[in-house]
Amino acid sequence: MKLLRIFRTSLFRYTLNYMVGVSLAVFVVLALVYGSYTLGFFRELNSLIARETSAIASRNASGGIPAVSASIAERIQAPTFPRLFYLLVDARGEKLAGNLARWPERLGPAEDWIGPGVAIRQWTETGFRFEFVGSTTVFAGGERLLVARHYQDITEYLRLTLTVVTQSMLATIVLGSIGAALLALLMERRIVGVNRSIAGILSGDLAQRIPVVNVNDDDFARLIVNFNHMLDRIEQLMEGVKQLSDNIAHDLRTPLTRLRNGLASVELDELGEQRGTVAGLIEEADALLATFSALLRIAQIESGNRRAAFAPNDLSTILADVCEFYEPLAADRGLQIRMRLVPSCRAICDRDLLFQAFANLLDNAIKYSPPGGDVDVVIEEGAAGPEVVFADQGPGIPAAERQKVFQRFYRVEESRSGHPGNGLGLSLVQAVVTLHGGRVSLSDNAPGLRVSVTLPRGG
Repeated sequence: MKLLRIFRTSLFRYTLNYMVGVSLAVFVVLALVYGSYTLGFFRELNSLIARETSAIASRNASGGIPAVSASIAERIQAPTFPRLFYLLVDARGEKLAGNLARWPERLGPAEDWIGPGVAIRQWTETGFRFEFVGSTTVFAGGERLLVARHYQDITEYLRLTLTVVTQSMLATIVLGSIGAALLALLMERRIVGVNRSIAGILSGDLAQRIPVVNVNDDDFARLIVNFNHMLDRIEQLMEGVKQLSDNIAHDLRTPLTRLRNGLASVELDELGEQRGTVAGLIEEADALLATFSALLRIAQIESGNRRAAFAPNDLSTILADVCEFYEPLAADRGLQIRMRLVPSCRAICDRDLLFQAFANLLDNAIKYSPPGGDVDVVIEEGAAGPEVVFADQGPGIPAAERQKVFQRFYRVEESRSGHPGNGLGLSLVQAVVTLHGGRVSLSDNAPGLRVSVTLPRGG
């Protein structure tokens, strides 16, 4: 049963079809070569016989039939190749000269040419039968001249060649079938392992991966490596979706509960109290709307639909506007924004999106910095392009969570109770920076957090 399954595999069929196709193509090519060689051979042979017949017949004009007989004798004795056969007979059919015993029975008196298929029996002791190509000439006295060449040697050679070609084609098909079966068997073993791993993944074990052997020397192994990378990405996305769902449930449950309880208490309060309650509910609703608006904005940015607004801009000017906008908030918290900007730092960007991303980073720096501290906003020229740095003196983010904070709705536990927010600020920053072909990274400011945004160099 396993052998039959191998014969049904697509790899076996493709390999076998390829071998049969190649064998047939080679056979057709060799057949064309065979036909071309045969045609050329007979054309050259006919030309040779015609020249010999003309040369011998020309002797009749100068010396008559005796001269023709002498010329035939000379040619028979000459060690030439290919060897020709000659026969000169009188009007009664009696032999006068030549190395053939008698005139061919199938060659009538009126015929002047014999081709393949006409048998001439040489009346010798051996009685061999030859296949001939020949030409005849009739002289004025009724004498007839035959010049011929047998082609049994060349046909035998061509027959052997054709036999070898046919046998080679059949052997190629047989050996190709065996090779295709062995190749299909080897591949079937590997595919069984792949299917087994995929079945485990489909059953819910997303951590399972396909085993890989000889990565550097095997295209199939490199395909499996790429497939495993795809599974890693899918697992990461699935984990992100799960984390996102958990965070949404965690962050939206409390305001929705307050909204529900507030609506339930509207019927019980006095009129004035109801107005205050409704105002609070509106604030809760606004917070929910802001959260979902941020989600939609991030999705829009990640889709790449905002590239139409890209234009040359000065990053120093954008940062100066952001710092100017947040200076009152920083002053209220007793903070000082220290800017160190280069005179002109050009970049191809969407000004509004970068303004919002820088505003989110500066707002976080101000929010988490202790009163009396400093917030540094710096532009540095890096090797890959301009680097915008926001550094605060707050509690910072643990190294293990610095990549997680870019996930939507993810918030460090210490910040959930002490600072309001929805955990979408850094997600939006990363989406904007990625849209611009840059990268954002977090590091320790000792104390505090250092956020670096690297953007491509612009014109």
